[in-house]
Amino acid sequence: MKKLFDNWGKFLTESGLSRVFQHIIDRDSAIFSAFRGEYPKKENFVRNRELKARLLEQGYGVTKVDGSYVENFNTPASLEVSEQSLFVSNRHDDPGFFNNIAKLGEDYEQDSVLMIPRGGKDAYLFGTKETNEFPPYGEGLSVGNLKMGEEAEFMSRVKGRPFTFTEDLETYEKLSRNSRWAVKKLVEKYKNRKNK
Repeated sequence: MKKLFDNWGKFLTESGLSRVFQHIIDRDSAIFSAFRGEYPKKENFVRNRELKARLLEQGYGVTKVDGSYVENFNTPASLEVSEQSLFVSNRHDDPGFFNNIAKLGEDYEQDSVLMIPRGGKDAYLFGTKETNEFPPYGEGLSVGNLKMGEEAEFMSRVKGRPFTFTEDLETYEKLSRNSRWAVKKLVEKYKNRKNK
């Protein structure tokens, strides 16, 4: 899995490279998902939609990324998972951004989240699942610096490319009134479920 993330920045399509590059240069960012291999596809999309709503409500910019990775790599429970991930930009320079991302990674049972400091230097995987050994829970594992547009050795491809950006950066302010309402309702539903 480490090899996979040594070259994480290479998993971007040409059409999204300049836009994503600018977000990474200007702001802290992260890549992660609410998908888990043990959940049905439909439930994973619901989980990811809820995660996206929570990120938008917090003022972050979000864009969808198609990708794949191996959960529980190098264990008997290893499973290659194709999933819809989210690229998240800390567009208001929230000082708690990385802590919030780690908490959300834990909430959605992720093995880790990819943290990308402003400028794309010294990115790291942060372990967010207590039962996972790689990376260890609560610890960061360096994956290096951003390298755009190159291929890597260790990742499955989706539609011939390891990552594909599918839409522009979305923000809460750009949402229609109905979409803002939907975001609020999804977050309320999450909060009500967690408070039971």
